[in-house]
Amino acid sequence: MIDEVKKPPDLPADFWRVVANVTTMRREVLTSLFDRTGKDIDKECGYPTTLTITDYKNLYDRLGLAARIVELWPDECWALPPAMYETEDQDQETEFEKQWQILQDTFCVWNYLHRIDVLSGIGQFGILLVGIDDGKELQEPAAGLDPVTGIVSGDGSVARKLLYLRAFDESVVTISDYEQDVRSPRFGYPKTYRVNFTAEPGQATVEERPIHWSRVIHVADNRSTSEVFGVPRLRNVYNHLYDVKKVSGGSGEMFWKGGFPGYSFELNPEVASKVEAVNWESIKEQVTLYQQGLQRWFGVTGMVVKSLAPQVADPAGHVEMFVKLIALAKGVPWRMLLGSEEARIASVEDKHTWNTRLAYRQNGYLTPWLIRPFVDRLIALRILPRPTQYVVEWPDLNTPTEADQAKVAGIQTEALAKYVAGNVDQLIPPKEYLTLIQKLSGEEVEAIEDAMNAWEPEQPEQPEELPAGEPEEDEVLPETE
Repeated sequence: MIDEVKKPPDLPADFWRVVANVTTMRREVLTSLFDRTGKDIDKECGYPTTLTITDYKNLYDRLGLAARIVELWPDECWALPPAMYETEDQDQETEFEKQWQILQDTFCVWNYLHRIDVLSGIGQFGILLVGIDDGKELQEPAAGLDPVTGIVSGDGSVARKLLYLRAFDESVVTISDYEQDVRSPRFGYPKTYRVNFTAEPGQATVEERPIHWSRVIHVADNRSTSEVFGVPRLRNVYNHLYDVKKVSGGSGEMFWKGGFPGYSFELNPEVASKVEAVNWESIKEQVTLYQQGLQRWFGVTGMVVKSLAPQVADPAGHVEMFVKLIALAKGVPWRMLLGSEEARIASVEDKHTWNTRLAYRQNGYLTPWLIRPFVDRLIALRILPRPTQYVVEWPDLNTPTEADQAKVAGIQTEALAKYVAGNVDQLIPPKEYLTLIQKLSGEEVEAIEDAMNAWEPEQPEQPEELPAGEPEEDEVLPETE
């Protein structure tokens, strides 16, 4: 604005700055009065402008739907834990497989990995503390690892024992400092954490301890531009969850107040002109006895008591709408989001799509970003022996169950029966029907043909023929004179 105004030489520059500021202020005032297009919807709806880990944690702790969103992916992915082995030979158990099974039986490792998978999704990250018997404090680098690169150092030849595992979410963890050396492979990653260890129940003290990164597995889900911080699972649905709280809380208040409809006490016109004051304390006492006691009547004189109809609405439609919006935002079939009872009636296509997404998360995130870093750290610390290689294999979620197999067998048998009874073989030969319609392989069809050629149906037993003229045992001969 200053450059657009032509300044006479006799006026100072500060004068024109004041003129420009006054003009801008007037324009903003007029815009706020007459232009309503700039309405802040988030402010009008009461949505918070900034979200912290405290907001996410409180919502996770207090709203069941929020907890379901955070726990859904981990619970479904870890419902059938993976198998980990060094060799495919089931008759040969390697030392790595033996020690891993001992750790699993002693510390329930899959349970801890599932737990940190849940906790890391509440905020931007979570950590899994690995306690070892190296005799050092938590703030010191773990023995056997280079504190900068994480590569096994000279002390790596000493075998260690796993003492404990602890999982923490972001609400109790603070990153103290980061690796600043751009030549380090850990550039930008945390170097030291500070963790609040909550004391035992009944004690009010909270102890905060520093922990070196070499004793921690850093877990961050939904990473975008950062390798350290992920996107909280509740961020893109926080407003919808806020609306669910408003609807559920409002409906609870509505039903609470609507249970007692309310009453109107009206004076008769003939009495109103003669009464100087109404004894409202007596009426209040009558209402209290009616509402809180067993009295089912009002004792009033010269008044008419009218019941006020409560305004009650069904919130089910609103909640269902928000649940569908949340399911859409999270890429989850909404029946799966509601739980097992609703998931039972989900379509086959929904289940197949959902299982495909679970398999993608298992193999694309859990294995490379959680399981392998954890196992590799145990190997580097010599808690596990170093294998030639190890395989993490998740079970196939689309494997049909016995009930599914029985259902498919029944459908195929019924189709074959209709094929034979309807003389469809005159249009489609049996071999083409089995390969093109029933989707059997050529080897399977040949096996069926060989079995049919070798099969001889059992013939019913025929009675022995008797010589001519001799009656059968059951035959009764006519009596002769």
